[in-house]
Amino acid sequence: MNARLANIIRSIQFNSPLRRYFFPKYAYYFNPPQLGFLCACIEETRNVPGSIAEVGCFMGATTVYLNKYMDARGIEKPYRSVDTFNGFVADDIQFEVENRGKTKDLFTGFRGIKKSWYDKIMQDNGITRVTSTQADVNKFDLRTLGPISFVLFDVDLYRPMKKGLPELYEMLSPGGIMVLDDCDATSMQWDGADQAYKEFMQERGLEVEIVHGKLGVIRKQGL
Repeated sequence: MNARLANIIRSIQFNSPLRRYFFPKYAYYFNPPQLGFLCACIEETRNVPGSIAEVGCFMGATTVYLNKYMDARGIEKPYRSVDTFNGFVADDIQFEVENRGKTKDLFTGFRGIKKSWYDKIMQDNGITRVTSTQADVNKFDLRTLGPISFVLFDVDLYRPMKKGLPELYEMLSPGGIMVLDDCDATSMQWDGADQAYKEFMQERGLEVEIVHGKLGVIRKQGL
């Protein structure tokens, strides 16, 4: 393709209503400092036994980013991801409506992607360490993930967060770190995650640590 034709095609793409699909766009639901913090946690726990886990992975962008960081830093551990790959569970939304005063329309439009698409995205990015599981956290025993050195827990709503927290904490290796997204009491949509996190910390007698506006942190003391 010659340069003139390439410029014509780019001009057509730029002036198209589909422009956002052809040109660079920020692809992450975490801002740069938040992504940097997640990478720092992976670095800090590189010598802690166990896999890395991501529970709630939506479109897979963060999975790709963190795995590329692992590649760059020579960190080789299994990476386990769990998601419904079908958006929010109806019972979780109903719980928010009936028990937390929310409206259903707050949680529409978050369908995510199919598991097969997620797996193909990993393949297209040359990522081979990721093993994905399609499951509802409320019904899936997260302890089956085995020992974990670092986990990003991002399921947004109160009910799955409340159920999954003790299971993941049980499997977190000494010296391991868990990061929970959406720990922001001011968020009308996602304050359930904040509530579940703070309840867990109070029950365990642990100190609440929220960084970069919404990342709840749990550090398991080493032996």
